[in-house]
Amino acid sequence: MKIEKWIMREHNEGVPDAAKMYEKVVEDVEVKLADDEMLFRTRYVSVDPYLQGIARDTPIGDHMGADSIMEVLEAGPAAAHRPGDLVQGFGGWRSHVISDGAALPWKTGEFPMVFPAYRRLDPARFDDALPISTALGVMGGPGMTAWGTLTKFMTVRPGDTVVISGASGLIGSLTGQLAKRAGARVVGTTGTPEKMAYLTGLGFDEVILYQQGDDTETVHQALAAAAPDGVDKYFDNLGGSVTDAVFAMLNIGSQVAVCWQWASQVGNDHVGPRLLPYIMYPRTTVRGIYALEWFTEENWSALHDDLGDLVRRGEITCSQTIRHGFHDIPNAYQSLFRDRAANRGKILVKL
Repeated sequence: MKIEKWIMREHNEGVPDAAKMYEKVVEDVEVKLADDEMLFRTRYVSVDPYLQGIARDTPIGDHMGADSIMEVLEAGPAAAHRPGDLVQGFGGWRSHVISDGAALPWKTGEFPMVFPAYRRLDPARFDDALPISTALGVMGGPGMTAWGTLTKFMTVRPGDTVVISGASGLIGSLTGQLAKRAGARVVGTTGTPEKMAYLTGLGFDEVILYQQGDDTETVHQALAAAAPDGVDKYFDNLGGSVTDAVFAMLNIGSQVAVCWQWASQVGNDHVGPRLLPYIMYPRTTVRGIYALEWFTEENWSALHDDLGDLVRRGEITCSQTIRHGFHDIPNAYQSLFRDRAANRGKILVKL
């Protein structure tokens, strides 16, 4: 059979240039499954800003990795899943995947990790309000990141001021809504007036326009006006000058969740660490967020019961933008960086 995949042709620092980075290849593959192997057809592919870090560490000629939803077409007698099952896993930018679905070590990167085993999706957990595609969004890694941070680490209390940088993506917008439900005053940053309006509509108390490269003093003045009583909780997606400004405003007992760093991953701003004195006096707790550690059946069940029910009742809003066609995957990825105003929430490609 023919299997299409996007492979890494060229590494790219800074803002991705997908046209140069990726090349589509078609392979003729004879499907001969081992007893524990399966043939999957990819149905949805996720594109996310963090993939820039994966891309830089992917060897030239290897397929691009990414989270995906796949359907089992064939399965060996000892395989973990059966034909017709839908699974979520790190299948990558491939039309079809042959795999045993086991956990996969990632050793080529700066930070070695293990991608979890493919997990079977229970169709009974999904419906019109939460379609199967949300297994890559609010009911997937992004939802687990937001919900997990606020249930496993960050103790948001009524009256707290919570700042979220890069708040208009799915993770940031979910975190803001959950913090608001906990009684916090929520301040977000975003890059366009349209996204400011979007976040205001979600209930954010203040939204600040911020672009990579804005000087720290300008950002600090805007944040000081939006959060005159300082910052109790900071959910950081950006790093850079916005984080510099927030660190100077941290209150005693504050908590900082470091989810991602646009400034270093995309903006090539690698200065630091530089603000440790600002976390010394207020006794701030800083924690890196690595949602894969929360990928357990117990947590997936709790996520569906808690966050999923909030979405069904209309108490939490989540958006997704779906593109179509295997050929459009690199363009969808590129849009995260060059056409950001056009996207809302989670960005997916349906094959």
